[in-house]
Amino acid sequence: MVYEVVIGLEVHCQLRTESKLFSPAPVRYGDEPNHSVHPICLALPGVLPVLNARAVEFAIRAALATHCEIHTRSVFARKNYFYPDLPKGYQISQYEEPIATGGWIDIPVDDAAGDGVETKRIGLTRIHMEEDAGKSIHDSEVTGRDATHVDLNRAGVPLLEIVSEPDLRSPAEAASYLRTLRSILRYIEVSDADMEKGHFRCDANVSLRPEGIRELGTRTELKNLNSFRFVELALETEVARQAALLDLGERIHQATMAYDPDARRTRVLRLKENADDYRYFPDPDLTPLLIADAWVERVRAQLPELAEAKCQRFRDQYGLSEYDARQLTASRALADFFEVAVTAHGVAKPVANWVLRDLLQTLRERELEIDAAAVSPESFAALVGLVESGKVTAKSARDLVPELVANGGDPLQLVRERGLEAVSDAGAIEAVVDAVIALRASDVERYRGGEKKVLNFLMGQVMKRTEGRASPATVREMLARKLDSES
Repeated sequence: MVYEVVIGLEVHCQLRTESKLFSPAPVRYGDEPNHSVHPICLALPGVLPVLNARAVEFAIRAALATHCEIHTRSVFARKNYFYPDLPKGYQISQYEEPIATGGWIDIPVDDAAGDGVETKRIGLTRIHMEEDAGKSIHDSEVTGRDATHVDLNRAGVPLLEIVSEPDLRSPAEAASYLRTLRSILRYIEVSDADMEKGHFRCDANVSLRPEGIRELGTRTELKNLNSFRFVELALETEVARQAALLDLGERIHQATMAYDPDARRTRVLRLKENADDYRYFPDPDLTPLLIADAWVERVRAQLPELAEAKCQRFRDQYGLSEYDARQLTASRALADFFEVAVTAHGVAKPVANWVLRDLLQTLRERELEIDAAAVSPESFAALVGLVESGKVTAKSARDLVPELVANGGDPLQLVRERGLEAVSDAGAIEAVVDAVIALRASDVERYRGGEKKVLNFLMGQVMKRTEGRASPATVREMLARKLDSES
C-alpha cells in the first residue's frame, strides 16, 4: 500500500535574553553546574516570579515574523509533573491562552519536475512562552560514579515553543522547515538557535495514512532531536518502521520514541495511549499578560528585512537566480557580508560566485559561521577583483581563501609576499608552452590524430610548470594555435 506521511513539529527555542524568564539569574552557556542560578529558579520558599519584559518583546518579534495573530491577553499556567531537574514540581508555561496563534512559514522544496525550487506554506498552530527545565546528567563518565547529577543552570531560561500544523509530508520537508525557522529566528535576533548547545530543540510527531484518506493515522512522537540530519534520519527510520507494521496488518501504538543514530533505529521510550494530564491551571503568582497594540507596532517597526523579502530583492536588484539568492540570504550575516562585498567590488555576479563556491566551502570545512571568520567583505571583494584584473589566477586566489578566513589580511599583499602574481608575459608563457610541446611529443601526436581532449592534459603540464600563475585562457589559446598550425 502507498502511504502519505504526515508530520508536525514542536520546536523549543531558547531566547537571547541576558536573564531568565522569571528571575534575574544570568543566561549563560558553559558555566560550571549550578552557577547561573537564583533563589527564584531554585524554587526556594517564599520567592515569587517576575516576568522578563525582554522575553515578551522577543516573543512578539517571532510572532510578527511568522505572520501570527498576537493576543492582547495571554495567561501563564502551571504545568505539573515531577522530574529531578524541575525544582518547583511544575513548569510555568502557557496553555489555553498563548501569546500567539495561527501564522505560517514558507519553506523551499524541490518542485515536482525536479528542476528547480518552489515554496510550500506550512501553517503554525501556536507560539507560547515557557521556562526551560534544568538538566539531569546520567553519564557515569561525567559524574565519576554511577549516579545522576542535576544542573539547574538552564532552569528558568526563557523558551518559545513553536508548534506547526501537520502540513509536512516528508522528512526532507521537515528539515527544510527547521532550517527556515532557525533562519527567521536568527534574522530577528531573538535566538542563536544553536542546536549543538540545545538552544533549538525539536520534537517530531509522525503518522502514516493510506494515500487518499483524510483521517489521520496513529502518531508517534520523536523526542529531543538536535540536528537537522538527525531529524531527517529519525523520521525516515520511523516512517519505514510504521510502514512495515501497517503492511503486516499490525497496529501502530501511540508512543514517545527515541532515535538511536548508531543503530539507525527508533525505540519506544514509553507508551502514550492518551494525552498527558499535566493538570494545568493559571499560575496564581502571575497576573494575565496584557500586550498593548502600541507595543506590537513599535516592535513591528524595528523588524529587519526578513529572508524571504531579501531573497526577492537579491533576485531583482542583483540579477541572481532563485537558488543563489536563497543560499546568500539563508543567514543574515552572510547576506550582509555579500552586500558589503558587492558595494566594494561593484558587480554582484562574480562576488556571488566566489562566496557561494569558495567562501562557503571553506567555512563548512572549518565548521564556521561567516561572522566568526576573520575575512572582511572588503578584502574578499579585493581578492575577486585581483582575479578579474588578471593580477592573480583563480587557482592562486582559491588557495588564499582559507588563509583569509583564518587570519584576514590584504589579498594583494599576500599575493606579493607569496609570489603568486599571474604570469602575464606572453613570451615567458610561450617558452613554457614550447617546452611542453617538445617534451610531450607522443601526446602532441595523439592530439593531432584527433584526440582533442589531450589539450587539457597539456594545459595542465603548462600550468604545473608555471605553478598555476599563467592565465589558463592564454595557455589554452596558445597551445591550440601552435598544435593546430603545425598539424
